[in-house]
Amino acid sequence: MTTTSATRRPFVLLATVCMLSWSPAYGEGMNTDKKTASLWYQAFSTKDAALLDRILDPNWVDIPAAPDQPPGPEGVKPLLTRLTTTFPDLKLTIADILQDGDKVVVRAEMVGTQREGFMGFPSKNRRMSIQVVDIHQIKDGKIVRTWHTEDWMTGLHQLGVFEK
Repeated sequence: MTTTSATRRPFVLLATVCMLSWSPAYGEGMNTDKKTASLWYQAFSTKDAALLDRILDPNWVDIPAAPDQPPGPEGVKPLLTRLTTTFPDLKLTIADILQDGDKVVVRAEMVGTQREGFMGFPSKNRRMSIQVVDIHQIKDGKIVRTWHTEDWMTGLHQLGVFEK
């Protein structure tokens, strides 16, 4: 049995698609998105709101948004200021960063010492260390949507909020 040109076409097409999807250019795109996402954590650690302007799309959506948080990039800047004022030594350290399509998933650690009141609780000058998990959706080099969760229950325990 001989193979004709017509029967080989689907295999050649499949092989070409596979090679392109694993090409260095494809890998660079993933690295670029991961770098973009990592700047989010750098912005908070360095108190640099200008980084947010570089990486957030003008129509960026924060899910869930903080109470009374205005929409878009301008809405997160007061949050950055509030967190870095309350926790002047705030650091976010990325533990894992994974990408699937247009989404970059980050598991990070947030560490800081409370120096001012926070969420209505006075400062006891205690340090907290909590886990943060975010999913950033990236389009054209900008973060367009962020889903996030932080382990605030552990943080509030560490800050002494529940002590009598």
